[in-house]
Amino acid sequence: MIHPRTRVSFISELVCDGVLALADIPRGTIVWTQDALDQVFDQAALDRFPPAIRAQVDRYAHRDALGRAVLCWDAGRYVNHHCDPALRGVGPWFMVARRDIAAGEEITCDYAECNLDEALMCECADPACRGQVHGRDLLRHAGPWDAEARELAGLLRTVNQPLWPYLLDPAQAEALREGQQDPISFRDQCAYKGGK
Repeated sequence: MIHPRTRVSFISELVCDGVLALADIPRGTIVWTQDALDQVFDQAALDRFPPAIRAQVDRYAHRDALGRAVLCWDAGRYVNHHCDPALRGVGPWFMVARRDIAAGEEITCDYAECNLDEALMCECADPACRGQVHGRDLLRHAGPWDAEARELAGLLRTVNQPLWPYLLDPAQAEALREGQQDPISFRDQCAYKGGK
C-alpha cells in the first residue's frame, strides 16, 4: 500500500507513469508497505498465466527474498527506479522516506531492492547512476544500505505513520521502531545469493 498523500501521474515519455507526493512527507515516514491485499505468486503460479497476464505481472511485480512475485494492488506498482531514491527498505515488507520528500516530488525506490531477475538499464541521469541495476546489487551495497536502514528504523517513532495499521508484521515493525531489533540485512533479502 502506498502512502495516502500520493497519486499516479505522467512523469515522462521514458518512464511513463510514476507516483508523486501530494504533500510533504517527512524523512522516516513509511511510504510503502506490502499489505494483505497484494498478490503473491510462486513460480508455478506464474508459469500457469497466459502470456498477456504474465507480461503484466513481469512489468509491475517485484520479487521478495524467496523469489516470489509480489503484485501491488494499488498505485505502489507505479513507483519508478532511481539510483538516488526517495525510499529505502527498512524491512522486507516496507519502505521509508530516506529524506524529506517535497509535495510534487516523485516517489522512487532502488529497483535492486525489488530483486530484479535480469539487468535493467538505468537512465535516471543522477550523478551516482549505476547505468545498470540488478537484484544482485543488494549484495554489493548491503553494507551502506544496512547502515542507512538502521538509522531510518530509529526515525519510525518520530513521525506520523498512516500506514502502520496495514503492516504485514506490526510486531517486527514495533521491535524496529523501539530499537529492540535491527532491520534484516539486504544480504538476507536478496533472492540471488546463489548466483541465480
